[in-house]
Amino acid sequence: MTQLLTTRIGGLVLPNPVICGSGEPVMTESGVRAALAAGAAGVIAKSVNENPAGGRQLDRADYAFVGESLFNRSGLSQRDTRDWFASIAAIDRDAAKDGRFVAASIVYGSADGAVEIGGMARAAGLRVFELNVGAPHASEASPGAIVQETDPARLRTLVEDVRAAVGDMQLWVKLTGLSANLPALAVAAKAGGADSVCMMGRFMAVIPDLETLGPMLGTSAAYGGGWALPIVCRFLALSRRAVGAGFPLMGTNGVRGGGDVLRMGLAGASAVEMLSLVMHEGFQGLTRTIGEVEAFVAERGLTFAELVGRAADALTTYGEQPEMPGRWRDFVPAETLTER
Repeated sequence: MTQLLTTRIGGLVLPNPVICGSGEPVMTESGVRAALAAGAAGVIAKSVNENPAGGRQLDRADYAFVGESLFNRSGLSQRDTRDWFASIAAIDRDAAKDGRFVAASIVYGSADGAVEIGGMARAAGLRVFELNVGAPHASEASPGAIVQETDPARLRTLVEDVRAAVGDMQLWVKLTGLSANLPALAVAAKAGGADSVCMMGRFMAVIPDLETLGPMLGTSAAYGGGWALPIVCRFLALSRRAVGAGFPLMGTNGVRGGGDVLRMGLAGASAVEMLSLVMHEGFQGLTRTIGEVEAFVAERGLTFAELVGRAADALTTYGEQPEMPGRWRDFVPAETLTER
């Protein structure tokens, strides 16, 4: 394990900050193993759901790349949950030998379902459970199939209940991007017993298609990309202030290479989940990203852990900035300044 990239999330010490997020590339055992072989510190295996409607939605899933951004509607794993957890738990036991992990994930349909499936993950012997309360598809899925939580009080109660079900597993909570209240949600998750919070989920969007003149994919769908990274970084920085520097945060949405992992780290993320890159570039994208992060810190004589939160802790307000009269003139067309 190289000390340059070592990072800690809750009770796990990881060899690097790059985690393969949950999605179709890791919906099979071979995909999970491929992500680990590519160098990922861990894998959030494809999410499950206690409601059969979540799995059926996979048959209606569709995908499109818009530049480097993924636009898609998705579904959940159709595997029997106990069988899936047993399979990934076996891979997790092997991964643990070199400090890596495979996590169970749920995009929940009800609080009772989240508790039940958390108990299944614990019984399977898995070490990490990610509770995704921020799936963007909730507003479009069949009623009751997926729930998205944006209320801090309800979130705290949910996390407390899931915490009781998963016992001493690592409990990570993934938050929505469809809320301006992320710092409060992070505080609530921490108060409920979460070991880490990941932010933030993608946004729902409509893309009119200039070829068909209709909506691309025929529906609203989840949309993210490099444009979202500065927004995520802002909420990471604000949430770091809210929960304290000692509580580990994770970032996701908009990561396309090592520079983006580093930016999220500077904003306060101790690790980063990335998945769209894998769908666009293959698992080798994980290898490339890890190499870029390592080259950056090695060149500067730093470690990744030393970078975490630096930009967040240096963030100041508008009122604290020095006055620069006339600065605006450098950013307007010449005609704006012509006297008539």
